[in-house]
Amino acid sequence: MVKTVRSAVMVLTFLVVAGCSILWDFMNSYVAAGLALAASITAGFCVERVFIKRSHREMIRRHGADWHSAEDQQHGG
Repeated sequence: MVKTVRSAVMVLTFLVVAGCSILWDFMNSYVAAGLALAASITAGFCVERVFIKRSHREMIRRHGADWHSAEDQQHGG
Protein backbone atom coordinates (compact mmCIF):
# COMPACT_ATOMS: atom_id res chain seq x y z
CA MET A 1 0.00 0.00 0.00
CA VAL A 2 2.84 2.37 0.82
CA LYS A 3 4.43 1.91 -2.59
CA THR A 4 1.10 2.44 -4.34
CA VAL A 5 0.34 5.66 -2.49
CA ARG A 6 3.90 6.89 -2.88
CA SER A 7 3.87 6.18 -6.60
CA ALA A 8 0.51 7.89 -7.04
CA VAL A 9 1.73 11.00 -5.21
CA MET A 10 4.91 11.07 -7.26
CA VAL A 11 3.00 10.80 -10.55
CA LEU A 12 0.47 13.46 -9.57
CA THR A 13 3.20 15.83 -8.40
CA PHE A 14 5.13 15.31 -11.62
CA LEU A 15 2.04 15.98 -13.72
CA VAL A 16 1.08 19.10 -11.76
CA VAL A 17 4.55 20.64 -11.90
CA ALA A 18 5.12 19.72 -15.54
CA GLY A 19 1.64 20.92 -16.48
CA CYS A 20 2.10 24.27 -14.76
CA SER A 21 5.46 24.78 -16.40
CA ILE A 22 4.11 23.95 -19.83
CA LEU A 23 1.02 26.13 -19.41
CA TRP A 24 2.93 29.14 -18.17
CA ASP A 25 5.77 28.55 -20.63
CA PHE A 26 8.33 30.38 -18.51
CA MET A 27 11.00 27.70 -18.73
CA ASN A 28 12.37 25.54 -21.47
CA SER A 29 11.20 21.94 -21.49
CA TYR A 30 14.37 20.39 -20.04
CA VAL A 31 14.34 22.62 -16.98
CA ALA A 32 10.61 22.05 -16.50
CA ALA A 33 11.05 18.27 -16.75
CA GLY A 34 13.94 18.36 -14.28
CA LEU A 35 11.96 20.49 -11.85
CA ALA A 36 8.95 18.17 -12.14
CA LEU A 37 11.13 15.10 -11.60
CA ALA A 38 12.79 16.62 -8.53
CA ALA A 39 9.42 17.62 -7.07
CA SER A 40 7.92 14.18 -7.63
CA ILE A 41 10.88 12.39 -6.03
CA THR A 42 10.74 14.74 -3.05
CA ALA A 43 7.00 14.19 -2.67
CA GLY A 44 7.52 10.43 -2.83
CA PHE A 45 10.12 10.50 -0.07
CA CYS A 46 7.89 12.71 2.08
CA VAL A 47 4.95 10.33 1.73
CA GLU A 48 7.13 7.33 2.51
CA ARG A 49 8.51 9.08 5.59
CA VAL A 50 4.96 9.80 6.82
CA PHE A 51 4.09 6.11 6.57
CA ILE A 52 7.27 5.11 8.41
CA LYS A 53 6.64 7.59 11.23
CA ARG A 54 3.02 6.47 11.52
CA SER A 55 4.00 2.80 11.78
CA HIS A 56 6.70 3.67 14.32
CA ARG A 57 4.13 5.49 16.48
CA GLU A 58 1.79 2.52 16.17
CA MET A 59 4.51 0.11 17.34
CA ILE A 60 5.25 2.35 20.31
CA ARG A 61 1.54 2.52 21.14
CA ARG A 62 1.14 -1.27 20.97
CA HIS A 63 4.41 -2.47 22.48
CA GLY A 64 5.70 0.43 24.55
CA ALA A 65 8.52 2.88 24.06
CA ASP A 66 11.26 0.22 24.26
CA TRP A 67 9.83 -2.17 21.62
CA HIS A 68 12.99 -1.95 19.51
CA SER A 69 15.41 -2.61 22.39
CA ALA A 70 14.06 -6.17 22.82
CA GLU A 71 14.74 -6.81 19.15
CA ASP A 72 18.27 -5.42 19.50
CA GLN A 73 18.97 -7.75 22.45
CA GLN A 74 17.87 -10.81 20.46
CA HIS A 75 20.07 -9.97 17.47
CA GLY A 76 22.94 -8.55 19.49
CA GLY A 77 23.53 -11.76 21.38
